[in-house]
Amino acid sequence: MVRLREMNQSIRIIEQLIDNIPEGDFQAKTKAVLKLPKGEFYTRVETARGELGVYIVSEGGTTPYRIKFRSPGFSNLSILNHMVKGSKIGDLIAAMGTLDLVIPDIDR
Repeated sequence: MVRLREMNQSIRIIEQLIDNIPEGDFQAKTKAVLKLPKGEFYTRVETARGELGVYIVSEGGTTPYRIKFRSPGFSNLSILNHMVKGSKIGDLIAAMGTLDLVIPDIDR
């Protein structure tokens, strides 16, 4: 039910914003190539499932030397052992459901 309410709220927000999109060619207004300064960068942002981190190493060109994403799903999975200790195997499914896991995100 919570997910359905979140989706309905998202639809309402989109409906409010869609009429305010300016006319014209959007791609003409954006840069096609980003040039990153030389160095290491890390930033994080709060997402619906937790903290998402992005680590970039650049040598000053248009393509990063290294990029790594720290997704919230894998980090959230670390608490599972503490959550289910002493529980039955059947309770594992419900416990994993409360973490709101995205399995392909964890497996990467």
